[in-house]
Amino acid sequence: MRALCRLAVTLAVAAASLSGAPRPARAAIVERVVAVIGDRPVLLSELRKRAKPFLLQIASRLPPGPQQAAAETQVLKELIEKMIDDELEGQAADKGKVSVTADEIDAALRNIATAQNMTIPELVKSASRSGLTEQDYRDELRRQILEGKMLQLRVKGRVRITDEDVKAMYERTLREERKRREYRPSWIVLRIPPGSSREAAAERVALAQELVRRARKGEDFHALGKQYSDDTATRDLGGDLGVRAPQGTPAAKEGKRPTLAPDLETAVMALEPGQVTEPLRVADAIVVLQLNERQASRYHSFEEAKTEMLNRLQTEILEKAKRKWLDELKGRSHLDVRL
Repeated sequence: MRALCRLAVTLAVAAASLSGAPRPARAAIVERVVAVIGDRPVLLSELRKRAKPFLLQIASRLPPGPQQAAAETQVLKELIEKMIDDELEGQAADKGKVSVTADEIDAALRNIATAQNMTIPELVKSASRSGLTEQDYRDELRRQILEGKMLQLRVKGRVRITDEDVKAMYERTLREERKRREYRPSWIVLRIPPGSSREAAAERVALAQELVRRARKGEDFHALGKQYSDDTATRDLGGDLGVRAPQGTPAAKEGKRPTLAPDLETAVMALEPGQVTEPLRVADAIVVLQLNERQASRYHSFEEAKTEMLNRLQTEILEKAKRKWLDELKGRSHLDVRL
């Protein structure tokens, strides 16, 4: 969620003469090789067949034109790399006499269908709507199963995962998740009018520092905001900015939630609910922020999350092993990408 590529090129065949009469030109379709892996060429038609589901998605999202063409080019470039990986894995599997049986593919189909509460025919029909035939789908499953077998052979018996490793993964996951959780901040904005003297600006800074001190000692931040904030849009609300989405999250990208400016968000992200930032200079104002609340984590305890963390850690280890192995295979192979 790999061979040479060729672009399809149309050539005009030179006119020939028969009994002195000109012969109409004919068009010949010549496939272009887009990559060569060892001595195996990858054709453009192969690449576009693998890319069909992605190309259909692009066509449904973007109108014909430069943006769609750029998106298609990017997909093809990424996919040719995946096809190279698949081909190298397949060649290594052949040498190691590792294969995937039809029964293993059938079992994978059953497992996926069960996980999605579907029958196998329903699953195949769903795949067909994204441009995959049943055989295409089975081929993709075969590649995934084969990759899993080869990776297991490479790391089997070499990996030791301790409880400390799993706990470290849990802590890292919590930190990463925190950056994606929505939050509700409030602020106090103290304006510094243009042309203010150095003394006047210093007074505003001193007031901001005093408000931070008072809020940290337990005074109600919203009451302070109503009394001192110069932001008319939020002053009556005590500076409450409502629920915000972190930069880069789907809710932010899709406009479902407003965001804070990056420098303000960075300051709020370091807070726990109830805590207050130091005064921050923003253009012609000084801002003090409080974090009111943050969306609850979906993780309640390490023990509950332990199995998930172990799986994540194993996946991460396998992915690193995979990249190292593929880099070694590429280093020993002749590769020529022409896309």
